Amino acid sequence: MAVAAMYMQARQMARCPAKLSLSPTCRRSLSVSAPASGLKVLFFGSDEFADRVLRELEGNRTGTQPCIDHMEVVCPKAQYYMKRDKKVFTYQSPVDKLALKKGLIAHHPFPVSMSSWMLPMVDGGNISGQFDIGVVASFGRFLPPRIINGFKSGMINVHPSLLPKYRGPSPIQTAILNGDSVSGVTIQEIHPSVIDGGKVLAQAPYPIPPTAPSGQLIDEMGTLGGQLTVKVLRDLAFAREKSIEQDETKVSHTRLFDREDSVIVWEEMTAEDIFRVHRTFYQKEPLHTCMRIKNKVKWVQFLELTVAPKSVPPINPQFADFPPGTVFHAKKVPYVEIACLGGGRIHATRFRVSGKAERDAFQFIAGYVKAWKDKRMISHPVNTKHLTPPFAYPEGYVRPTSYTDAYENTELDYKYCTKLATKRMVNDAGYSMADEDSADDSDD
Repeated sequence: MAVAAMYMQARQMARCPAKLSLSPTCRRSLSVSAPASGLKVLFFGSDEFADRVLRELEGNRTGTQPCIDHMEVVCPKAQYYMKRDKKVFTYQSPVDKLALKKGLIAHHPFPVSMSSWMLPMVDGGNISGQFDIGVVASFGRFLPPRIINGFKSGMINVHPSLLPKYRGPSPIQTAILNGDSVSGVTIQEIHPSVIDGGKVLAQAPYPIPPTAPSGQLIDEMGTLGGQLTVKVLRDLAFAREKSIEQDETKVSHTRLFDREDSVIVWEEMTAEDIFRVHRTFYQKEPLHTCMRIKNKVKWVQFLELTVAPKSVPPINPQFADFPPGTVFHAKKVPYVEIACLGGGRIHATRFRVSGKAERDAFQFIAGYVKAWKDKRMISHPVNTKHLTPPFAYPEGYVRPTSYTDAYENTELDYKYCTKLATKRMVNDAGYSMADEDSADDSDD
């Protein structure tokens, strides 16, 4: 934040007309280098975040006031097989797709370690020679000093966090999981030995929308990072003059996530925790848990869910008497309600059971829940030769005794709760009850 403020203040000072002397610091004598032009850029990237950064750089290159004259990309090699003389891709990075679409030359380094990869020369027809600068965004490979020093102006990196917070491979996902309200992007020098440890050239904050999934953050922060990169490239000497070292006492790191990180642990997670995990892995690795029906344990993926609004009463007014993971449903209510630790609830509307086709709440209830005696989700598979173990509450946990919000100390009729919940969800979500008229018989 301080770096962003300092950078913007300095840029405003540098642009003050000579005739204005609003403050002693705004002087014509302020030395600022001329804007860079005609840069030859080699871009390193792979994923969706890098795709958004590259789009902004390409937009500058083809715009009316470009600072980039020529650009090529370095990205992972696509994997494909031939079918009827056509390529069928099994993997192609977003950056590789964009380079192909925009007509940019793409280099595919091999091996993965980059240890023996040789830096290419410019291949641009009338433009040739050495690249001026390397720009990195979510490349996923360590770049040795030999490559960094191969550019006239070195290399810079676009990182989706406010460094030194959240160094490493998954800063956006970590920010969501931690419930952060603000993140940002950082443009930094590439450090020869410390990943994400270089000098900070510029930063820009990004307020995190409270319900936005990671994909939205990746798109918007990537665009923001690309725009900030263009500003830095326009006056790289000035940005480096004002750069600062990272405070090592404030460093935090992130890690790579895997499928286990999207498992719901009912014994540990509140409704808000579950929703954060859902936002983090949305459409990548769906949130999932287990349910036991008779002698079978099935994995259930939650494809769409929200935290139950406080204004919507529970389907069962006594839901607090049941352990977290307990499933509630009602006729014509377009969601399944599940009790959570801490007295919260989640509303799930789309499911996939053990690799089957997607189902909405009505289909899920008719196909599974009605034949399910226990009606409690479990965190992990259990031995079906024995009874499901009772729910283990955290040590020192105090269970809520009732629904304590707008309806505190009020005896609620079960049918009234169902009717009111349905009405509010229909109004809020625009759900059409006509779509379910044909499902009445299966939902009785």
